[in-house]
Amino acid sequence: MKTILKKAVIPAIALSMVFIVPARAVEPPASGQAEAQQRQTPSREMAFQIPMNSYCSAENSLDFSFQLSNAADTAADLTVRFYNLDGTAFNAEGSSYREIQSSIVPGTAFRLKANATGTYHINFGNHKSCSERVYLGKITVNSGQASLLARGWVNANGTNGANGIVEQVTVNDNKAFHLATPPAGAGLGEP
Repeated sequence: MKTILKKAVIPAIALSMVFIVPARAVEPPASGQAEAQQRQTPSREMAFQIPMNSYCSAENSLDFSFQLSNAADTAADLTVRFYNLDGTAFNAEGSSYREIQSSIVPGTAFRLKANATGTYHINFGNHKSCSERVYLGKITVNSGQASLLARGWVNANGTNGANGIVEQVTVNDNKAFHLATPPAGAGLGEP
């Protein structure tokens, strides 16, 4: 009986010891470290919506105004792009009047000086047709890094030029954001 007991109890005790020994942590593979580093690297691009789904005609035009500020003490190489409802690029130069400025040309790379602000303004319904309205914007850093602030508005003008509803264009909750080109050899494609 003792022999049978020894044959059954000793393996059971040994087996239970396996479950008591704590597991050892394993380092993530090198690819996991690369993915973690990519998450810490700033994005190259910031996308934002433009609230243009509103009545639009010559009598009820929509003014779109946008400003982009460089919050860094160094210049930034950037491109601002706007897209129509169907996703096609909108590259029309903006208009300047009554002290509303327009220095950014969509789809064209430009250098924004340290602590400077670039602006864009256009009217849909009078200056451009309502079918050309833009719904999406993207800010891309072309080289190096950038620390930026951006915002804008869409003004739905009422009949006879009376001011209507103003919708805010919010980029990153109106907080500064950082963009950077990927390091050489990162394998990321162009925007």
